[in-house]
Amino acid sequence: MQLNRLEMIDQSQVEHVAKISKIEEAEAKTKVDPEEQYKNAQSKVVEKENDVILDNVKFGYNEETNEFFVRIQRGDTEYQFPTEDMFKLKKNLMEAYKESTYK
Repeated sequence: MQLNRLEMIDQSQVEHVAKISKIEEAEAKTKVDPEEQYKNAQSKVVEKENDVILDNVKFGYNEETNEFFVRIQRGDTEYQFPTEDMFKLKKNLMEAYKESTYK
């Protein structure tokens, strides 16, 4: 039984060394100059003036509903919390509430 455990330990050490070498290769290929990363990030801010970028997370403010939002970009997709649909719903509910209180 001990032989089996020793073989498993040796195999896991070999696999661990292989994984570390793959990670080091990937890091060397994708290494980004810190100054260049933020220069590229700042060019993306121009599209919306109420957004502030922090890595792949953008923080913004919706003036119609007076709410803050968060946008996260992962790969080609962009997620927003709360969504635009939620902003529209809140705006409609606020307008309906104002109309009902004035009658």
